[in-house]
Amino acid sequence: MEAMFLPGWRRIWPPTLERCAAGVGVKAATISSPNPLRRKQGMAINLAHEKASYTYEDYKGFPDHLRCEILDGEIYDMTPAPTTVHQAVALRIVFLLERDMESKGHPCRVFMAPTDVILSDKDVVQPDVLIVCDRSKIKEAGIFGAPDVLFEVISPSTETKDRKKKRDQFERFGVREYFIVHPDRQYVEKYTLDAGIYKKPELYEEGETFRIDTIELELKARDLFALPE
Repeated sequence: MEAMFLPGWRRIWPPTLERCAAGVGVKAATISSPNPLRRKQGMAINLAHEKASYTYEDYKGFPDHLRCEILDGEIYDMTPAPTTVHQAVALRIVFLLERDMESKGHPCRVFMAPTDVILSDKDVVQPDVLIVCDRSKIKEAGIFGAPDVLFEVISPSTETKDRKKKRDQFERFGVREYFIVHPDRQYVEKYTLDAGIYKKPELYEEGETFRIDTIELELKARDLFALPE
């Protein structure tokens, strides 16, 4: 079977490429380069061999244009780029959070993708929007440890991963509140951690009010989708 080449650095066999595009974890992505030693931020990184499990150290050696996450050591492709509606909703969430937190002088911080969140050595994600209250977790390279609140704006290509794989990882690492925002159907799904386990999700739509307990903010579901015409 012929290899499929992507510009500049890596070779991905067709089945692997198809699985990446579908958002399915790839345990052994075939990565190669004409020059196996790639220098990134002053470090020589060997990309010439495939691995059964990837780590944060591997992630730091990936080329800048590679958009992916690592969950349980598996690579999850994040291409293509998010839609304009996705980005508009994510920005709207950031605006609503920042406006309220600044008015209250809240000590927590808001970030948005692409910000690396390093949950463990084999779990590196880029949630759409996140709130971090423990300032010691905030480093120049990213967030080291579980944020207090996460928002994922889902699309058909990411829904399965966001609802299952990421939800399970966020529960495992202790993310207190996890919100799934659906821009097409315009509803918000909230998961709240209780004794280390996410309770049954609460669904909010239209004028229904949901609460972000961490920052004591109440919003109507439709507030997240109030975008300019």
